[in-house]
Amino acid sequence: MKFCFSMLSILFSLFSCGQQPGSSLPPLARYDSLGTGILQLSFTEKVPLYAHAGDKKPFDTLVIRQKKDGSYAFLTNVLKNRFAPYRFFEGDTYEAGRRHINMGLVHFSPELQFRVVEATKTYFRVVINEKEKLTCFIHLQPGYALYNTMVQRDLHNSIPYNDKPTTTYNPHWYLYETWGNLLQRAAIVHVKPDMPLFEAPGSKRIPFPKREDNCDDCFKVGEVRGDWAQLIDREDYNRKKKSYGWVKFHNGQTMNVSYVEFLYE
Repeated sequence: MKFCFSMLSILFSLFSCGQQPGSSLPPLARYDSLGTGILQLSFTEKVPLYAHAGDKKPFDTLVIRQKKDGSYAFLTNVLKNRFAPYRFFEGDTYEAGRRHINMGLVHFSPELQFRVVEATKTYFRVVINEKEKLTCFIHLQPGYALYNTMVQRDLHNSIPYNDKPTTTYNPHWYLYETWGNLLQRAAIVHVKPDMPLFEAPGSKRIPFPKREDNCDDCFKVGEVRGDWAQLIDREDYNRKKKSYGWVKFHNGQTMNVSYVEFLYE
């Protein structure tokens, strides 16, 4: 009986840390809170994945390859179907891309985003499995550029009219955006009509804009102060209109708002 309890204790310990009996996946720490932001990276090199910040040997390696049909594959030897980051999309095939362009859209590129739990000068701790909340570490590699905004990355890696790369061009990069930076560049921010809206951070509550004002898709984020975001009219490019007010965009565990990064109009 004592042996049975010992075995159950061991099994519970393995499951609670993300390890399954007989699996080569090491115990991975869980993280249930929102984290600090989002990490994207270039697809040019393999991405070693570490179970602990101080590990010298990765437990797995992410390989990103373009398939013959034009889409991309995200390959791991250990995680396999447990590789489930914040967002990942294989991108359009050549055929799907042509079809989308004929519809007036674009060829949709592949996408890979990790939710960041901790960001330091030497590593990112990211959620590698959103369903189980498992985390691992991505070490910053020498020679990689690190950007904090998408504008910064695009300016450094832009191709001028003569088709020659800029002197700052680097095919190997990390893009780490805090939630605030991400929301500020998002094309649209959706807010539920019953969400508290305030005149200023921590100030008095004010009425939510009326539905007849067509405000389902009118919001964009202006300023960000801590966990407060200022809502402005997304079509007010010169910032002449008064802001709608401020909302707390997260509660520590999840986002209180949703967002659309890009528009195809």
